[in-house]
Amino acid sequence: MKGLFEAELKRDVARETEPFRFHDSCEIVFVTGGTCTVLREAEMIRAGRGTVLLIPAGVLHMSVALPGAEYARTVIRFDPEAVRPFCGGSTDLLEIFRGEGAGALCLNEAEIRETEPLFRACLAGPDAFGADLRRNLAFLELLVRLGELSREGGHDLRTPEQEGDKNFGRISPIVRYIRDNPAGSLSLEEVAEKFFYNKHYLCRIFKAATGISVGQYIAAVRIRYAADFLRRGCSVQESGRKAGFKNNSNFISTFHKLMDVSPGQYRQQSRRNADSNQSITI
Repeated sequence: MKGLFEAELKRDVARETEPFRFHDSCEIVFVTGGTCTVLREAEMIRAGRGTVLLIPAGVLHMSVALPGAEYARTVIRFDPEAVRPFCGGSTDLLEIFRGEGAGALCLNEAEIRETEPLFRACLAGPDAFGADLRRNLAFLELLVRLGELSREGGHDLRTPEQEGDKNFGRISPIVRYIRDNPAGSLSLEEVAEKFFYNKHYLCRIFKAATGISVGQYIAAVRIRYAADFLRRGCSVQESGRKAGFKNNSNFISTFHKLMDVSPGQYRQQSRRNADSNQSITI
């Protein structure tokens, strides 16, 4: 039986911010240790032990581990079209990936103990008779269980206050302001003054709470919006300008650094995907 998915266990003690990325596949990330900041589209969230990130196909996302503990997670990717034949009647296994952006569940300890064995069963093991079938069955059971947890409710991500993180609570309004005003004037001095912070203090608490600098977050949000304009067919220069970049050369270099591809190449890839109907929506 052909595998329905790919799964891997990842561990990092400390790492640099990863480039923005998106896949034609859906992605499930189960955090089992450490803490990370996740930027999905233009929203910033905190993920820790017991967080399950549900990232639909085509959604831009990036993450950075915070210092202090090993960041461990199981990552599963799968083609939604491969799962669709198993959906029917009262069970839609892709339901948890619908909606704007990516969903997330925050599991309690009892739910972690119940769900973690299913994630472990999805990881590759000895190539023995029936092993591939058992992995596929574990994966389908995992989708069913995540769907049940999502429907039960009460699994929203913890607030910074609940996590005891005062810094994240302080910078949350700033994150929302930057997210909602990417094309505005967002110099460090202006942002700090608007929220009545000393710019050096703002830099310190923002980095402590998120693992990235204010400038890195501003650039990431603007690149996310620029990518959206490029997918709509706007020129490279127009996309950069609409996303808040004053200098086209700076836009191109920043885009390549975060996306690992030039804006022109990204625009061409998006056009080819649209023309060949390769992009998957669910």
